[in-house]
Parts: sequence; structure tokens; C-alpha cells
Amino acid sequence: MKHALRTLLIGLLFSLMLSSCSSLSDLVRSQVEGLPSWVYSPQTRSDQVAFVGQGSAAVAYNARLLAYEDILKQISEYVGEDVRGAYYRELTTTNAIADLKLTISSEHERTEGRLQNHVYLLARLDAGLLAGKRTSVYNEILKRDADIEELLKQADRSYRANDDTTTIRLYLEAAILAAQGPVNVKKHELPYLLEKAQTFISSLQLSLRDADPSKATVSVYVRRKSRLLSPKVLKASVTATFQARNSLGRSYTDFLQFNTAGDGFFSFVPYNQGLHKSGEVIFSLDFTDLRNRISSALDAQAIAPILAAMDECRIEFPYSIASPVAGRMVAAQIQAFNQQGALLPQGSALQSFSEELALDGIAVQQVSLGSVELEEQLAQLQTMYPQGALALLGTVGVLSTQQIQEKQVVVVSGRVRIHDLENQSVLYDTAEVEAVASGATLLEAREEAFRRFGSMASYLVRDFLFKR
Repeated sequence: MKHALRTLLIGLLFSLMLSSCSSLSDLVRSQVEGLPSWVYSPQTRSDQVAFVGQGSAAVAYNARLLAYEDILKQISEYVGEDVRGAYYRELTTTNAIADLKLTISSEHERTEGRLQNHVYLLARLDAGLLAGKRTSVYNEILKRDADIEELLKQADRSYRANDDTTTIRLYLEAAILAAQGPVNVKKHELPYLLEKAQTFISSLQLSLRDADPSKATVSVYVRRKSRLLSPKVLKASVTATFQARNSLGRSYTDFLQFNTAGDGFFSFVPYNQGLHKSGEVIFSLDFTDLRNRISSALDAQAIAPILAAMDECRIEFPYSIASPVAGRMVAAQIQAFNQQGALLPQGSALQSFSEELALDGIAVQQVSLGSVELEEQLAQLQTMYPQGALALLGTVGVLSTQQIQEKQVVVVSGRVRIHDLENQSVLYDTAEVEAVASGATLLEAREEAFRRFGSMASYLVRDFLFKR
């Protein structure tokens, strides 16, 4: 007896050693649970597909029906549509499905006490007939999986090339595809793709180097957060946002686009001459197109963490550009003339001119010189400021007036020059500047036109002074 038992054990161990790892595991499991090996590892010919149905119920007949339903469910998942309605009656009454050459080739029933019956059915089907039943829906699933897999392969290449923003775009493109229908692969599911995209976004970090707040210049780096290294991120699009004023003195928000290209950074220089001379520049990774795409294609709640992560990809750069004429006396006069050439009292042109310069830290002392001759004006100013000063002297006159419907339209033209009283030189000339305005009355339109001229002349003068 002992010899026979030893021989049986050796034979079993020898069989196990010849099996593959997965087969070994299935075989051991079936032996431990007292089940036939086909329950976990059904063997089929190359032209067949096998499904094992399982059912458990208090009544053995009901357990068998559940096992049939389990087989039909697996077939439905395989072909991409519900086949229960088409084949349930045939399978449960004949133990076969003629369309698929399905037969129940093995059965096993096990009872646990008096309350539970377990039924296992092994169904073998013709592989060709089963493949022919795959619907267009299932083919779409296969294509969707293939398309998503290709996007993820491209994303992996981009990530290894430190092109993280392209990686993010590809993962979100894949997420949009995943939202269009079911997929077969776990890593192609929408929640997984969104989580991965969020991880990539959250790992991006902007930093500043070589900052000069007095000139509003700085180098902006985009890096990937890492425990060991922080590689520079290439080809990242970055938006610089700041406040500026136009030539009419109106503030607005301006945007400049930059790209880290192949260096992983870029240098910011305030190209906009209307930049507020004190404020901050906000640098943020530009995800505008992606935000619009996922917002229109995906559920708002699902993408909320993605949008929040995108909002965090920014950094502020405060600056304050000092006036280049700080400490110097700056005197200004703009003489205004009507259309007949008569000198008018000083008004809106000089006032708006002075106010605009003051906004940028250039304090202007308004003067009223009696003469209209430039030589006499300069002589008078040298007497007033013997230690030297900058003199901003201008003239503006009405060029034309016209009534259009119920409005009066006035066109004015003039120029402003910057004089250095110390060496009696002309530093800058705005050349001719024209301004147009309308109003209910001729006086209202003329004053508004003078005001606009003062603002436009100030814009040009300020640009010259801050470039000195």
C-alpha cells in the first residue's frame, strides 16, 4: 500500500514538473479544490475555443441553468453583442448551439452540504464560426484599443525625449478615444488615462533664473520634478500674462507666447512698450487647446482634477522698472491752437500727457510759457532751471472739424520734443501725431481730441525715456 502511494505521488510530481508555470498553478488549484483540471485550464484544438461556465444554487437544476448563462455571457463578451436571447433556449434544451458548433463536452457537479450545488460545464466552439459572429461594435472596440495603444507608444517616446507636454496631449487624446466606447485593455480605460495625464501634468514645474526686476527680464525654465534629476522639458509652450496700457491710456491684459524649444528655457524681455512699469508677469504652461478639447469631449467632473493640475503650472515674476529720469527735473508744456491758429488756454492735452507719465513714475512739472517761439521758451526755461532739466515741449492744433449726423468730429495734429536744457540738445521728437474724437458739441470733441493727443504723445515719449 505504501509503495503504491509513493508511486502515485512520484507520478503526480513528475506530471507537475512537465507542466508550465500557469498550468502547474491551475493543476494544483484543481487538485486542492477537488475539481477536474479543465475547470481552470481547458485544452482545445487550434480550431476551437473553450468556455467554462459555472453556476451555484440551492437546487442543482438552477445551478446548471446559471452555468449555461455564464457560457452565453462569455460568448457575448467575445463577439461584442448579447447572444442570450438568440441561443438560451437551444443551449438549455439541447446542450448545444448548432450555429457555433458548440457542444458541452464535460460536466462536473459538486455539492456542499444541503444548501449549495455547484455545476461546471465545459463548452467547445468552432473558432472560425465564433470569429464570424463578431459584430461591428466589437471590431470598433478592437480598433479603439489599437488606436489608443499607438498613442501610448508615441507618448512613451515623447516622455523619454523630455517632451512632456506632447506626452500629456497624447494621453488626453487617448482619453477622448476611450470615452467614445468600451475597450478591452485595462490601461486603455478612461480613469486610468486621466490619472496618468494628471500625474504628468503635476510633475511639471516652472522656475526663474537670472531675474532682473528693475528691467522686467528673466529666464524661465520648465522642468520635470524628480527625486534624483530634474530634466528640462523641451518644446513646452508658455504664456506670459501681464498688464499694459495702450496709446490712449487704457489698461488691458496682454499675452505673449514663448516656447522652451530644444533648450528647456526661454528669456523674457518686455517687448510691449505699454507694459505697466510696476506689476507682475505670470508665466503659465499653455494648455488652451487641450483644455478646450477635453472640456467639450469629456465629463466635467472627470476632468476637474486635470484642469486643476493645469492651473497649478504657473509662476509669478514681480518687477518694478525705475524711471530713468528719477532725480531729474522734468518740465512740460503743450501749447494748443484752434483751427484759426489762435493760442488756447492750457487744457486736456498737457493734463493727459502729464497724468500718463506720472503713472509710470515720471513726475512732470507743468509750466506755462508766454511765448510761442521755441528759442524764447528754452531761454525762459534755462532761467527757471539753472541746474538743468528735461523740457518736454509740444504744440497741437485743430486740423479739421466736421459734423457727421448729430456728432461733431475733430482731427488734431501735433508733436512733442524732449530737450536737454543742460546742453541745449534735442533728445527725441515724436514726429507728427494725429488724434480724432467726436462729441455732442465742437468744444467737447476738440477737448477729447486734445486729450487723446496728450495720451498718445506720452506713450511715445515714455517708450523713449525707458529705453535710455
